[in-house]
Amino acid sequence: MTGALDRVASFLVEPAASAIGGGLPTACRAAVLGRPRDVSPLAAAVALTLRAADRCPAALVAVWGAALPAGGPAVRVAKRLAAAADDGATARGRLAWLALPPEPARAVDALVEAAAAVDAPLVTALAGARPPALEALVSGHDLVVVAAPPGTPLAQTVIARLTERGVPAVACAPLARGAVRALAVAGLAPPRLDLDHREPG
Repeated sequence: MTGALDRVASFLVEPAASAIGGGLPTACRAAVLGRPRDVSPLAAAVALTLRAADRCPAALVAVWGAALPAGGPAVRVAKRLAAAADDGATARGRLAWLALPPEPARAVDALVEAAAAVDAPLVTALAGARPPALEALVSGHDLVVVAAPPGTPLAQTVIARLTERGVPAVACAPLARGAVRALAVAGLAPPRLDLDHREPG
């Protein structure tokens, strides 16, 4: 476990090794927790929201435990971001997508390597029940987004537990099927997300 913690510590404090497109600002790293069917679309929405806030041309979404969307039309900078993150990463719209290995230690290594290779907003989607080896990874993000409607018992319980660990957390409702979800997954347009809202402790 010490090795995993060391890797997560490096993930937090070491600067990115290279920039995509040049001159990008220091980017936020967020995690999205939820059911497999919810995390990828919401992670896409969070990534697009952070991309716009940081004025970055593209963002990276790394997914563990859930399916990635198929590749599709993408802007050139998203393709370059995908290539920098990993040979197997794909791109859609303004998002690069990376599938993390199912084995927790390998997933941590893959995410740390991708984070070190890019300077852009990075969102880690963690689906379903997580093994203990991934708990340190959750704490290694600037923000955790819980895929649950704000104010619900589930959202309040998960956020309370994260807050006890000193992890900034917010709840966002999963994206319903339809145009809004499709546009987010395509890497084109995010819905309105309140990433500053905090559940009462």
